[in-house]
Amino acid sequence: MPTRSLDLVIRTSDPGQKVQVRTVADKLSRLQTALLHIGDYLTGSDFRARGGSTELVRRKCTLFVSNVSIGSFSATLELEPAPSVTSGELGLGEEAVAKLQEIVSLVESEQEIESRVDLSVTNPRHRTRIIKDLTDLWPEERDRLAVEVSFPGEVAAPLTPTGRLVLEGLLSRQRDAEQISVKGVLGTAHVTPGEAFFRITGPDGRITCRITKEQQESAGRLLGKPTIVYGQAEFDSAGNVREITAVDRFEPFRELTLQRLFKGDTELVLRQPVSVAIDYNDDLWIAENDDLGIVAANEDYDVCLQDFQDEFFFAWEEYGRAEDSQLTVGARNLKRSLTELVLGEAR
Repeated sequence: MPTRSLDLVIRTSDPGQKVQVRTVADKLSRLQTALLHIGDYLTGSDFRARGGSTELVRRKCTLFVSNVSIGSFSATLELEPAPSVTSGELGLGEEAVAKLQEIVSLVESEQEIESRVDLSVTNPRHRTRIIKDLTDLWPEERDRLAVEVSFPGEVAAPLTPTGRLVLEGLLSRQRDAEQISVKGVLGTAHVTPGEAFFRITGPDGRITCRITKEQQESAGRLLGKPTIVYGQAEFDSAGNVREITAVDRFEPFRELTLQRLFKGDTELVLRQPVSVAIDYNDDLWIAENDDLGIVAANEDYDVCLQDFQDEFFFAWEEYGRAEDSQLTVGARNLKRSLTELVLGEAR
């Protein structure tokens, strides 16, 4: 059966002491945030430097309290009550809980933790963010707390202060290698005495990127085009990138990949990521896949990506599910391409 729930226990290790409400609230928040960020990673979409998870990820990966025990703090947390699995495939929420279970087990295993976590979450930026979320879920020695997480059919797993030290070590090494990036359309340069900057506008919001005078020419060639900017960043209180304070390099933003596609409550799980070519022209974002003949365009980047997914769903429903006898030769080729891509459907 898919894993749809987990149990969380928080208690003090000092006899007679009680757990503070704010401690419980903080641990619950860290757990929920980690699950959302795992959901972001599992969709296969590009990393976002700003803003929260998409509405689809929030809907699929939000935990609800279904049972609370009186005492220290013991609660069962579960995904939305409605069934979310068809065709034998895991929905995003179930897969995110399973991935959380895998990471918890790895951190407390004491066996080749770093390499195994790297394999579990292969994208470095997603991995750094998830590790940071989980670091704050684990207790420190001085907290005098016992925290346990358990999953159906599994023995309760204590989150130990040693596990937190492991996560802090992983986070330190990840940060050494991490390079912040934001993407969008590069805007006009502005020069003030002693400095120059561009503004990039796109899925990460509108962000100032401070550059050297030597970088102005190379950046100028990408004005008005989809661009990824890499560099050192300043963050706001929510951990979002506020500004790129020192740009390392610019690159054209040409493509992203999607591992799952969404329409309403329905997910299509893919055998392999589908490539989406990205362009920006006449104030429109354009997303397309030539092999499937799917093109979407919109002024808003997120709406454009959703339109692309809607078009994919239309092709799947009209051709991927159709009988060969009802299709032309060209339509059968499209059906073959779609069925090779789609692993299953989940709700």
